Amino acid sequence: MSFLFIDSSYDITLGLLNENLGWHDLRNFRGQKASATLQTETHRLLKDYRTEIINLSGVISVAGPGFYTGLRLSEGFADVTNFFSIPHYSFYTYEIPQWLGHAEGTWVTKAYRGEYFIYDWSGDKSGIKLVTAKDLSDLKVSGQVFIHSETSLDEKISPLTMTAISTSDLLKNHPEKIFSVVMKGLWRESYYFRAPEDEFRMNP
Repeated sequence: MSFLFIDSSYDITLGLLNENLGWHDLRNFRGQKASATLQTETHRLLKDYRTEIINLSGVISVAGPGFYTGLRLSEGFADVTNFFSIPHYSFYTYEIPQWLGHAEGTWVTKAYRGEYFIYDWSGDKSGIKLVTAKDLSDLKVSGQVFIHSETSLDEKISPLTMTAISTSDLLKNHPEKIFSVVMKGLWRESYYFRAPEDEFRMNP
């Protein structure tokens, strides 16, 4: 029994989970195009563990927040596995800290076009916003700061993240706790940084 994990929200991360939701393997491909990596490396990962897509017990993907093109690739892959009646589970990266017991915090990542995605929460209250680099200096963060990974930072956002915890590291180190929540049937709509009509809008 194996579960395939796909995160194409920023870089490409592929993993294979065992029946106890621990990692058989976890592979990260930084700075590579998703379209040139996802299918080839998924095939290699499954081959290394002598399994095939049709034998998977489920596919788990990150539903965002992320870029339209990257997320659409993992969505399309999961759609293909549906033909084999393989269950698809998905979640948002910024949900991870709360599942691990952080009652308050701020999750931040760059969203390009000079904007930054911010998710903050305290207890049952939460908020989402896109802010400009100019607004970062006035941003009030609550509790622990979290980031997706080091590649999702730049020099403008780094001052906020000196003591940040990477949710990519949390995924690596606490798969059983995280995926036990996901495997309860969790499925999220894809969350793009921007709507497709804004993402691909031509500059005047």
